Amino acid sequence: MERPITLEELEAVLVRSCAPVLLGAKPANLFTFCGCFDEKCPDCNGEGCHERQRLTRAQIAKRREKLALLVAKIDAALSVHGMRCRIVAWRPFGALLYGYRPVLVKQHMNEASVAHDLSRGGYPVLRQGHFVGRCARRATVRRAYEPVRGNELLESCIERLVERFKEQAVPHEIGYFLGYPASDVRGFIEHEGREFLCCGCWKVYADVRGAQYRFSRYRRCTRRAMRLYKAGASLTDLARDPAVKVA
Repeated sequence: MERPITLEELEAVLVRSCAPVLLGAKPANLFTFCGCFDEKCPDCNGEGCHERQRLTRAQIAKRREKLALLVAKIDAALSVHGMRCRIVAWRPFGALLYGYRPVLVKQHMNEASVAHDLSRGGYPVLRQGHFVGRCARRATVRRAYEPVRGNELLESCIERLVERFKEQAVPHEIGYFLGYPASDVRGFIEHEGREFLCCGCWKVYADVRGAQYRFSRYRRCTRRAMRLYKAGASLTDLARDPAVKVA
């Protein structure tokens, strides 16, 4: 039976899945609003999706439109408090939503290693520049990082990510958009998700102690946000003051 598409249901899923983002402890999260929103996945071409409830294209389109309207409403309410929410992909098992704080995402993407890797994937975070030394013969060409400052540039990167979701079930570079350390994203790609040192919100290949601290902090954020939400706090109440963090 399909999950009802209501504002209350969407808010509950967002609080449960994006508590660390709401409380300002994490740049972003990717989460699923369960239900049938597509006929097939990019990687399976329809194979393995047959167990899902089959809906007509018209029914799927109607479900997409309804959810998109609710997400737009939540996004408008959260944007006042420095957080955004948008749909990045449709799947037979659910819609993939991206909840994020633009300021924190931009800070992470401005790290040299992250910007370098994203630029190689076609994301607009680098600009080709020229450096001319004192001697013209020694003139060299180098890449200069274009800081992801304006929301327009960040949105261009997210649009590129949306296109990647059409090519692959979950693009590996999504880790950079979620605030994962570059060493762990690279390790996951190089080792194909194997030989990791520990696993929590993501698979860790370098700083285990630092990652475990962050995992513990995110769990505390989730417990706190859920407790406040059940006590009557609204979604915007939780997002209003990101300075009130869980240490």
